[in-house]
Amino acid sequence: MSDTPSIPPPGGQKPKPEIPPPKVKPKNIQPKPEPLSGGGSLEYMGFQFSSEKDLETFRTKFLANMMNMMMAQMKSENDRMLKAIKKLNPNTPQ
Repeated sequence: MSDTPSIPPPGGQKPKPEIPPPKVKPKNIQPKPEPLSGGGSLEYMGFQFSSEKDLETFRTKFLANMMNMMMAQMKSENDRMLKAIKKLNPNTPQ
């Protein structure tokens, strides 16, 4: 009879497999602020700004523009889906 390592001997303990701990990196939800470069000029996303106020104005306008584009895209997709549903079932109320 041959001894196999997967079967423990009678009265013995089962061998514990060595499982390495999972390598999970924590997710950073908030983006890291870009470091401000020296020399009196501020750089953000490849753009140069002369003051902190100009930088904040750019960020605000950029985010507002992105939000408006996303809302317009969602509205057009919603309209397109409603047309497709109406085409499938013409008795659907608006």
